[in-house]
Amino acid sequence: MKFRWCVIGAGGIADRRTIPAILEDEGSELVAVMDKFPQTAEKIGQKYGVKYFTDEAEMLKSVECDAVYIGTPVFSHYDQAMIALSFDKHVFVEKPIAMNVTEGEKLVKAFKEKGKLLCVGYMMKYHNLHEKAKEIVKTDGIGAVNSVRAQFTCWYPDIPGAWRQNKALGGGGAIMDLGVHCIELVEDILGEEIVDVKAFYNTKTFKYEVEDGAVVIFKTTSGVLGHIDVNFNIPDNASLSKLELYGDKGYIMCEGTLAQEEKGKLMHLYSPQGDYSAAQNRTTDKPEEYFGAESNLYLKQLKLFRENVESGKPDYFYTDRAVQVQKVVEKIYNEN
Repeated sequence: MKFRWCVIGAGGIADRRTIPAILEDEGSELVAVMDKFPQTAEKIGQKYGVKYFTDEAEMLKSVECDAVYIGTPVFSHYDQAMIALSFDKHVFVEKPIAMNVTEGEKLVKAFKEKGKLLCVGYMMKYHNLHEKAKEIVKTDGIGAVNSVRAQFTCWYPDIPGAWRQNKALGGGGAIMDLGVHCIELVEDILGEEIVDVKAFYNTKTFKYEVEDGAVVIFKTTSGVLGHIDVNFNIPDNASLSKLELYGDKGYIMCEGTLAQEEKGKLMHLYSPQGDYSAAQNRTTDKPEEYFGAESNLYLKQLKLFRENVESGKPDYFYTDRAVQVQKVVEKIYNEN
């Protein structure tokens, strides 16, 4: 029998990315969708040939499933995940885990107590180039990491009714939407947590209440220093979407990898230096280059989720990490 999925929040990312990934996974099947907007529920249900609903509980009472995917605005995550748990379902929820740390911790505790898996949609760590970066760091390929930079942007102008532009619905702006990806990815590649963080952010280009740009400065457990730039006000074609790691023996540079697709390239240079060069006559060595494998990141994460559930031993490592990410975000917002 295939692994059966119900979807809560059928439009947007669910229709663009997640449902196609479910259908691509040979071990999974889509059995029902739910959306609070009747027209969306009907449209997506008919598009994929499954039952459709406008109420979460009604769907879960009517349809047998193994797991629920939640792709709704952040303010709904906690309540909808708890509804799914009340029906003894495993849950895969889009990032961030919830509106705040308190909600996130309550969710994790509840799911652990019932032995049901809760996972959060941070798919970028599964990008083959980010996995390569993690491998290089782990095998001393750039020495001890000293500095990290990340830039992640999208063009997001004023849109009437857009929930990401409403603090009560999304919890924040560029930091809450884009910054969480960078924080989670940096911590995963380095294998350590961000322990100190400061930020400057404002709404400079657009008129909505959440921030359209931010610069986050951080320090990790071992003392790695870094900064993260996230923006809603830079044109899509004007940003290289970069992740850079510098160590005492070399560097890793990723371009075009902070995205929803497994594209871009990674450049790796191993170039340890002995004595100090007073002349500072620099030459540029040629780095090794690696390229995106162009596989489906959403398929990767959903397949791993399914396999974890089917193993009978739910792994909450990345779930706990999702709460850690919210702790960093909450500190930023509370201290600025």
